[in-house]
Order: sequence, then structure tokens, then C-alpha cells
Amino acid sequence: MKFEADIINFLQTNASIGWITLFQLITTLGSYLGFLIVFCILFFKNRKLSYTFVATFIVASVFNHFLKAVIMRDRPFVTYPSIINYGGEDGYSMPSGHSMCGALFATFIFYLILKSHSTKGTKALGGICCALFAILIAYSRMVLGVHYLTDTIAGIFEGILFAIIGIYVYNLIVKKNKKNAKEDTIIKL
Repeated sequence: MKFEADIINFLQTNASIGWITLFQLITTLGSYLGFLIVFCILFFKNRKLSYTFVATFIVASVFNHFLKAVIMRDRPFVTYPSIINYGGEDGYSMPSGHSMCGALFATFIFYLILKSHSTKGTKALGGICCALFAILIAYSRMVLGVHYLTDTIAGIFEGILFAIIGIYVYNLIVKKNKKNAKEDTIIKL
């Protein structure tokens, strides 16, 4: 859509080299670097949750590639020559994989914060920081000229959806394990 290209053109026209470099760094947090950081945090806080995170990440990434192949939306710089590909990307655009990952990472970290013994204020601040993290990654994809606004929005929704499903499955497994542990204790008595 033309208005989405106008947004990207506006962002790139008003961006300095330093600004572009900053967003190139931010966008790496929506990729394997972000994955590694979140995995380490989860691994040291809750190993079982970290394994669920890995499985969820893999399933979501495969699904994202499948959607891109089905939708086949060209990247903004392909359709609009005035847009510069600062991200060095190729392939299809919809949905944004980096935005999906940013939202997935943020949702898992937010869940960890919610389950902590922190105060309500700390949990609220954590939620705001997680949301800003995902939004910044999505924004970086537009500044770099590799995704439209709707690509990033779709990626964010996809990431949140997969994170919720992954966390739900994790909670089912934890509940089942607790039930089995209780039954084992009763049988041993």
C-alpha cells in the first residue's frame, strides 16, 4: 500500500547514518542474538521454560517461513525504488520474522516477570519495557526499509500468539507433572 511506503520514505529521509546504524543494532535483537539472550535468561531462571521457549521459537519460525511463501509479498525496496534496503534482506516481506521474534521474546520474558515475586510496580514496568522492546524491533524493520507497517503488525501478533500457545502448553505440562508427583507420593505411602 502506498501509505506504508510513504511511512518508510519519511523514516528514511529523516534518518542520519548514526540513526540507521542504531536501528541495524536494534534489529539484531529480533534475531539469533535476541534468541540467545532470552534463552540464557530463561535457562538460568527456569530451565523447563527455556526448553519450551526453544520449541516455540522453532515452530513459530517454521510457520513464519511458511506464511511468507504462501503470501509472497515483495519487500518495500523491491516495489518502491526510493526505499533503501539498509537491512540487507531478500526474500518475502509478510509477516516480519524479526517482529515476530521480538514479540515472542518479549512475551516469554514478561511471563517470567509475572511469575516472579516482584512488586506490582516492577511487573508493570517490566511489561512496558517488554512492549517497547517488541515495538522498537518492529520500528527498526521499517526504518531499514525491509518491511511495511502491516508486515510488522502481523509479525507482532504472530509472535504473541505463538508465545501464548507455548506458555499454555508449558503450564499444562507443569500441572501434569505436579499431579503425577502427588500420585507417586500417595502410592509410595
